[in-house]
Amino acid sequence: MAHNADVVAFVQKHSKLSDQFEAHFEDPDVWSSFERIETALTAEETFNIQFSPEELTALTTPKSFVEMIESKLQ
Repeated sequence: MAHNADVVAFVQKHSKLSDQFEAHFEDPDVWSSFERIETALTAEETFNIQFSPEELTALTTPKSFVEMIESKLQ
């Protein structure tokens, strides 16, 4: 499945894994909990979306961020 390039670029930028992004796409250790929340809040502002508390707890990997943001944009 091809992902939205803008969403991938956003998550890649916030994961700080520029050239290793694909290798860590499903890695839950990319962010600290604070960085995940900060990224989620920035995503809400950037894409004009809202995450529920349950969704926030599911945002653990770059892949989960990409997929959740994309689902909200549909």
